[in-house]
Amino acid sequence: MELGGTVEEASVVDLTEVPASVVVNCTGLGSLNLVPDRSVRPVRGQLVVVENPGITTWLTSVDHAADTSTYFFPQPGGLILGGTAEDNAWSMTPDPATAEAIIARCAAFRPEIADARVLEHRVGLRPTRPSVRLEREVLRGGRVLVHNYGHGGAGITVAWGVRGRRRTWWE
Repeated sequence: MELGGTVEEASVVDLTEVPASVVVNCTGLGSLNLVPDRSVRPVRGQLVVVENPGITTWLTSVDHAADTSTYFFPQPGGLILGGTAEDNAWSMTPDPATAEAIIARCAAFRPEIADARVLEHRVGLRPTRPSVRLEREVLRGGRVLVHNYGHGGAGITVAWGVRGRRRTWWE
């Protein structure tokens, strides 16, 4: 890695026992049992990927009072349609009625979406908690454990701000 670090993959049951000077906990829903942090819960999201009927712009429309939103994003390989934000829902199985509702909401903005061929259904569980946990914990021997989880659906959105100052965010 550019700054001399290494990445090692292993099964872990206790973060304080990892033999490293710095451990970064980005386990998301795994923090529910690994830390344990009982405030972590999933926000279930369902998407539909359709064959793009020629849409080159994106749209987002959010109703903060509902557990749904309407958005579409053209991507290589298809048009992403969304979506849902179901609090504390654990099912990873796509719901056909939800998929139909997503398509209908998107087609209300762009009618050509209604006839687009469905390529794929996606479901994901976004780890959330009352507030993002970005916290430094000093372990025995001066080792450092950094917790960084609970971003919900905004993980990719806020990643740059959460990572902090380059090279020294763990200090």
